[in-house]
Amino acid sequence: MNDDQFIKLAIEEAKKSQKLGGVPVGAVLVKDEKVISACQSLVWPKKDPSAHAETSCMKEACQKLATLDLSDCILYSTLESCSMCLGCASWCGVSRIVFGAYKEDIEGNPYELADYHAEEHAKKLTPLNGKAIEVKGGVLREECKELMRNYRNWIPAKK
Repeated sequence: MNDDQFIKLAIEEAKKSQKLGGVPVGAVLVKDEKVISACQSLVWPKKDPSAHAETSCMKEACQKLATLDLSDCILYSTLESCSMCLGCASWCGVSRIVFGAYKEDIEGNPYELADYHAEEHAKKLTPLNGKAIEVKGGVLREECKELMRNYRNWIPAKK
């Protein structure tokens, strides 16, 4: 499988999140071309600010693999990772992050840091395993952007 195909799996997770009343963000974590975990954003359904799709994916993968080391793993997400998710990926040594929509694509849904871009911030991290995280954005960007079209401040816009 390639980046597009794994992002499509993340899109399916985002749609599940939306059905559960959450923000339509999905993620999958892959090792050796196999999906280890697939999660959706459950911040609103769980009332848990740390239940982002990406952090949930990494947590689930660590539990399944019985390790905190996710080096040689790739994290795919429908949306640019926030600083919390990027930091978590650094802590567990994720080697690569691939995402669809950029934060600018989801107008009305602010990130916690001004001038934040995961691709640039990843270069400033010092991962525990000493290997920089490669970050690639814009994969199936329009499809991922469309998921968030009706959301403002991370909740569905009133019609």
